[in-house]
Amino acid sequence: MQGFIIKAIAGDFFVYNNEDKKTYVCKARGQIRNQKMMPICGDEVIFDYDEKANYSLINKIIPRKNELIRPLIANVDVALIVMSTKEPNFDSYLVDKLIIAATMQNIEPIIIVSKCEFIDEELKQLIENYKFAGYKVIEISSHQNINIKEVHETIKGKKVVLCGQSAVGKSTLINTLLASDTRSIGSFSQKLGRGKHETREVEYIRINEAFVADSPGFSRLDIKVELTTYARLFKDFSSLANKCRFSSCLHVNEPSCAIKNAVNEGIIHKKRYENYIHLMNEIKDGKKVWRKK
Repeated sequence: MQGFIIKAIAGDFFVYNNEDKKTYVCKARGQIRNQKMMPICGDEVIFDYDEKANYSLINKIIPRKNELIRPLIANVDVALIVMSTKEPNFDSYLVDKLIIAATMQNIEPIIIVSKCEFIDEELKQLIENYKFAGYKVIEISSHQNINIKEVHETIKGKKVVLCGQSAVGKSTLINTLLASDTRSIGSFSQKLGRGKHETREVEYIRINEAFVADSPGFSRLDIKVELTTYARLFKDFSSLANKCRFSSCLHVNEPSCAIKNAVNEGIIHKKRYENYIHLMNEIKDGKKVWRKK
């Protein structure tokens, strides 16, 4: 039989079978462990089920199309980058960093702006620039049920991972999509200025025709990429870069740079360009950056 792992706990792998819509608790065959290919959440696997013994065994891991380290998850279609308008405030630097991390793994990044009823004019301009750049942005309110249907339609038939700071509304969004209140909700810490982490492990949850995984609140964002590649990873940067004088333009000090011209003309938001330079410096320095989500 074939299925994919929706959860892994202490050597037990919970495998969902699309054919019979059942979940089997499996162990991994020894030869898989010997090949240093331990199954992880999201893996598509071939497994056997012994009905008499009520025992399941994973025999093969199908090659992964992508893999994230934190959260440790594979074969993701969409990354929902969830950011709130307040408590905690919208973190555009983390948004851009997550866009790059997703793009490098051929994962579609989609920005979810929670608590949308509190969007001010400054944030509205930044959100509009992400849309203009070619990124899908959905402004939602779980409490007021704003644009929840659009989220359902967007993730239909996809394997989705939610990422972002704690207390931005990831678990609340899952509860709203499930039309239930079963998961623990993160609370915002006024003293620390950030969310208190609630999610403990990665798990795919079936929501209609989609599978959605919340992720732990701490994430290692260690991005390793050639700078010339990085310079074209943002959609709008890539489309404009062909107009730069130099094909290897990094959009920093080079003359006749289309990206810098676009910033000066207001086509690219100044904040996004500042984020681009900040992240480039981290990549150049080889820093391994820990961020609280």
